[in-house]
This record gives sequence, structure tokens and C-alpha cells, in this order.
Amino acid sequence: MTVWTKLLTNPVVLDVETTTSNKGNPFDLTNKLILIQIHVCKTGETCVFTDYTDPKIISLLKDASVLVGANLKFDLNWIRKNTGYICTTPVWCVQLAEFMLSHQRWTYPDLDTMAVKYEVGHKIDTIKLNYWDKGIDTDQIPIQELIEYGIEDCKLTRAVFEKQVEKFQAQYSGMFLLFRLHCNDLLVLQEMEYNGLPYDEYNSLKTVDEYEKRVANIDNELNKLFDSDVQLNYGSNDDISIALYGGTKKIETRICVGQTKTGANIGRDRFRILKSTVDFPQLVKPLKGSELKKDGFYSTDSATLLALTPTKKVKTIITLLLERSKCLKVIGTYLKGLPKLREKMNWPPGMLYPSYNQCVASTGRLASARPNAQNQTYESKIFFISR
Repeated sequence: MTVWTKLLTNPVVLDVETTTSNKGNPFDLTNKLILIQIHVCKTGETCVFTDYTDPKIISLLKDASVLVGANLKFDLNWIRKNTGYICTTPVWCVQLAEFMLSHQRWTYPDLDTMAVKYEVGHKIDTIKLNYWDKGIDTDQIPIQELIEYGIEDCKLTRAVFEKQVEKFQAQYSGMFLLFRLHCNDLLVLQEMEYNGLPYDEYNSLKTVDEYEKRVANIDNELNKLFDSDVQLNYGSNDDISIALYGGTKKIETRICVGQTKTGANIGRDRFRILKSTVDFPQLVKPLKGSELKKDGFYSTDSATLLALTPTKKVKTIITLLLERSKCLKVIGTYLKGLPKLREKMNWPPGMLYPSYNQCVASTGRLASARPNAQNQTYESKIFFISR
């Protein structure tokens, strides 16, 4: 029996409808599964389930020769969460297939555009226009309308699948085994997404104080090195450009000139703005080509600063500026950022659920997002809890 014979014996299409918080994220505690649709290609029947304890769901999925879906990891995460079903069946994600057939040029192919491309139909857009676009969530949509929408999605997914089968059997036959390998990877990635990553939020946030103190100390050291009575904003490209490459800093000072004697603001302080300027000498020559659109200002990003030819004093300044930037990124992106992301995504306390994406990088490599689990810094890695 060939691989094709095995796969095409009993293809089954899986699709789910869910509420839409954070794009229907399966691990958002505010989201709910509304419908499960299972289309059996051999019989043409689409079964719709609202009772997730129905044993027919598992039976249909297990009997499939290949489980077909669009963005299939999403559906499998929802199915596992609500039925306990762990997929061991071969899978076929039409989104992943189309990404590969486009030679990684079409990122995140959507079902509607795929259906139009293959001239097999069009999604029912009334659900989006009449409900989702108006802020009406899926659990508030009349169930019969939602069922019709889900059944149509299954039929379109099947039609796209059949067109892709034709392509892989003909001009793209040399790509087929690689596609099957990526489909096997999909099941591994779905398992990784479902398990999530435990994260020690308490100690992550507690560590923020240490980094904020270090930033304050760096600011004091920089103030001494620049030897100026004017307080510079070391988070401002303009201020750093002026301080390093020379220029004039404009200063506005609010001076209290008395109190308001009449009207609604009676008794409140009145202020006058005093404008002045301070000239800074050039400490280092800017790189050729580092000019910004704003006249007289130059780039101060990390790569530019590292490429300068500084004196000993300027080298110390650059080292401090880079350390300051790193500390702020660790604070904002990781130590505070990860707990903040967890709250925004409505995930359980102490858990992060990164997405692992196969349909985004033009090189075909794996990508990760929300958060990027592939590129965590040492300062955050120590707070990920190993099982």
C-alpha cells in the first residue's frame, strides 16, 4: 500500500468555532469552544457537535486516514482541551501545504483566499460582517447560522485539500515527503503549545528592582562623565546624539509666577516657560551615513555606537549606554514583559503558551511568538521552571 493510498482511504476534515478573545487563543481562560465540525470526505457527511462528551467525536477522529484542517494546530489544541483527544493520526494542514507550495512566499495562507485561488468557493462572510466586526462574540451568534458557517468551512477545506493533493501528485511530487515531515513536526509543536511553559512570575518581577537600581546608577555615572548641569535623557536619541556628536540642546523650564486670582482655577499656581539653550562639544566624530532626517542629528543605535572610534572616556560612555539599554530591555521585554503578556492573554497564573509557527519565515525555519520561546535572554530563562 502506497503512502497516497493510506492517506486517501478515509480523509476527515476537522474545524472548530470558538469565542474570539486574543484571536481565539485556546489557553485564554475567557474563551469557550462553541462548535466542533467533523466532515467525513468518504461519505460527504458533516457532523456538528455541541456536546464534547459525545464518543462519536473521538471515533470519527481515530478512524481518519488523515486529519485535514486549516491552521490545524489551533483546532487540535481546542479538541484536546475539551475532549482529551491526543492526535496520533497523520495530519494535513492546508495552510502549511499552501505556504510550502508558494515556496514560503505566502505567509499564513487563509482559507478564504485559498478557496478563491483554487476556484472552489467562498467563505460565508455574513458571520464576520454581521457579528464579529460589530463586536458580537461567537457564543452570541444564532447557532443555526454558525452551524451553516462551520459546515461551509469544512467543505472549502476539503476542496482545497483535494486541489493540493493534485499538485503534490503532479508538479510538486518532489516536495511531498518534505511536506509530510513538516506535518509530523506540526504534531510535536501542537504538543509543545498545549503543555506551555511554567514561569516564575514572582521572582521575575522581584528582580526588576535590581535592574532599575542599576539603571539609576548608570545615569549618575553618565551625568558625571558628561560633566553638565543639564539633565540629559539617556533614553532619547536626540539627547545622546547632542551629547556625543555635539549640538545644542533646547531647554524649557517652568517658573512659578504666582497664583490665579479669578475664575475656575483661582488659587492655583501660574507658570511661565523659560526657554534657553546649552551647547555640547563634539566628543566623537559620527559615522558617515549615520545622519538622520532631523537635521544635525545622528544615529545612536547599538550597532552605530559599537562602530565608532572613541577615546577612553567616550568608550566608557558607550559601554554604559549599551548596558543601560540592555537593562531596560530585560525589564520591559522579559522581567515585566512576560508577566504582562500572561495577563493580557488571560493565561493561568505562572503559565506561558508560546506559538510555534511554521508558516511565516521565508527560509522555512520555525518561528515563535507571544512570547518568542526561541530567543529568551539568560535573565529570563532562569525563571522558566523545568518539569
